[in-house]
Amino acid sequence: MSGRWEPIVMQVWDTVVTPCDCCGQVVARRQWVVDVDGEERRFCGPDCEQLYRSYVVPARAAETATG
Repeated sequence: MSGRWEPIVMQVWDTVVTPCDCCGQVVARRQWVVDVDGEERRFCGPDCEQLYRSYVVPARAAETATG
């Protein structure tokens, strides 16, 4: 895993939420940013990145192969 922590800087009046690309949990203070297959993905932490790489990516690949 070669990600980096990035702070989320928001103003009080901002209404934008940042969900984790794996679990969907709203990330409030900082996000784990990594490159997955050429796309930047944002996670709530390294554990979700690992889950995403080990489960979501193979599941989507299988889906496109059969679909």
